[in-house]
Amino acid sequence: MIDYRILHTVPELRAVEQLEIVVWGLNPLDAVPMYIMHAAAENGGVTLGAYDGEQMVGMAFGFAAKRGAEVFFWSHMAGVHPAYQGRGVGYELKQRQRAWALEQGYEIIRWTFDPLQRGNAHFNIALLGATVSVYHENFYGDMDDDINRGLPSDRVEAAWKLRQPQGKAHTGRVPPALLQAADDVHLALNLPSQWQEAAYFVPLPRASWSSIETHTLRLTWRMGVRAALQTAFAQGYTAAGFHKEANGYIVEKRSNA
Repeated sequence: MIDYRILHTVPELRAVEQLEIVVWGLNPLDAVPMYIMHAAAENGGVTLGAYDGEQMVGMAFGFAAKRGAEVFFWSHMAGVHPAYQGRGVGYELKQRQRAWALEQGYEIIRWTFDPLQRGNAHFNIALLGATVSVYHENFYGDMDDDINRGLPSDRVEAAWKLRQPQGKAHTGRVPPALLQAADDVHLALNLPSQWQEAAYFVPLPRASWSSIETHTLRLTWRMGVRAALQTAFAQGYTAAGFHKEANGYIVEKRSNA
């Protein structure tokens, strides 16, 4: 049985540092240090841990944030040990984070994720109910971890309104595609001259990201998805659903656009 805790002590937060390195294949110098997590916990933030016995198997760290007049909770990172992924640990961590944030008076949690990571996209949009309408190019600059090495660190920004219904999984009909991908190798943008549809589709590679071995192909996917999503967002669409069978984003026209 997995136990979930709010972390306070130095040993607990040191264990988070080590888990970061395992989950993302980080250079230890790039891990968020215990000192930052402790300072955040004293000033509107929190670090959560998931434990199997005495072993930490998952974590979530975030802090208070402000943008213009909006105050919100920024979830900087959440990860699960590879041996425990697919068991609902990440989902439960986010639910515990949501409950804590509501108790503290937050109404929204924001975070970034790599738009090419289909597991994260499905989890954030279809399971949690977050929406995406902001695209950040090369958000962290050059990164030297196992996932991002050699590519622009593009991120999309998830917005999770905590009092709204959770989860929007799509099945059945797939809207017109903004990026044609008959296979994982040959991609072509297919942007409309007139944006008249209520929804469009942006596919992701069907192969796992780790199995796409060539840098050229990875960069092609990065630039193709970047162009499709950035253009859709600029046209007043938001990624509000994920089609698991077709493997891609459903971008829908915003009601106020």
